[in-house]
Amino acid sequence: MRLDPKTDERVSAVARALAQGLGERVVSIAVYGSAAGDEYAPGFSDVNLLIVLREVSFSDLRLIGAILAREAGPELRLSTPLVVRPRFLERARDAFPIELHDIRDRHRVIHGADLLAGLEISHEALRRQAEREARGKLLRLRGLVITRPDDRSLQQALAGAATTFLILMRNLLPPRAGTRPRGVALLDEFACERGLRLPVLRRLETLRLAHAAWPVEHELDELLAGLLGEVESLVQSVDGDGD
Repeated sequence: MRLDPKTDERVSAVARALAQGLGERVVSIAVYGSAAGDEYAPGFSDVNLLIVLREVSFSDLRLIGAILAREAGPELRLSTPLVVRPRFLERARDAFPIELHDIRDRHRVIHGADLLAGLEISHEALRRQAEREARGKLLRLRGLVITRPDDRSLQQALAGAATTFLILMRNLLPPRAGTRPRGVALLDEFACERGLRLPVLRRLETLRLAHAAWPVEHELDELLAGLLGEVESLVQSVDGDGD
C-alpha cells in the first residue's frame, strides 16, 4: 500500500526542515524504497531518505542528525538516511548496483534536482550482487533455525527476507516497457520467467502487507523451513550452481 496521507505529510515536513537547515549545500532530498511506491507495510516498512549534498562535512552530518531527532518523532519509522555527494551516485554503480538500481526505480524527489532518473546500471553487476545477497540471506536464515528467536522477531526477519528477495527479483528481471509489477505480481512474473515455484515467498508477501494473520510457533517454523527450500532454489537460479 502507499503511505497514508498523515505519514506522507510527516515525511515531507522532515524533508522541508532538512532543506531549510542545510540551505544551498543540499542538491536533492528524495524518499526511496517501499515508502515511494505501493509496497509500504505499516509496522514493518521503514521510510528511507536520500540526501545529496555538494560536500559531505562532519558538521552537516551532525546537523542532519539533530534535525531528524527534532522533527521525525518516535512514531515515524525513519531509517538513518543515505548522505552522499552527486559524484557518489556515478562512481558507486559497480559497487552497489542493486541499491542504486532500486533507488532509481523507486524514488520520489521532495526537494531539489532528480539525480537518479538517468543512472545506467550494468545487468552483470546486478547479477553478481544478487548472487552475493541471496547466498548471504540463505546463511542468515539457516542461523535463524539454529538460534530460533521469539515469534515476533522471527516474523519480522521473514518479512525482511520477503522484501529483500522482491528487490533482487525486480532487479534481475529483463528490462521492459511500462511499469514493472510490484509485490505478488512481481514475484509471480519472476517465478514464471525462471521456472520456479515460490508459494512460501508469495505467502510471506501477503503476510507482510497485513493481508492475513501471521502464524506462530510450529506453523511459523514450517514457514521458515519452506522458505529455506525456496531460497536454495533461488541461489541456484541466480548462479546455476549449488550452495
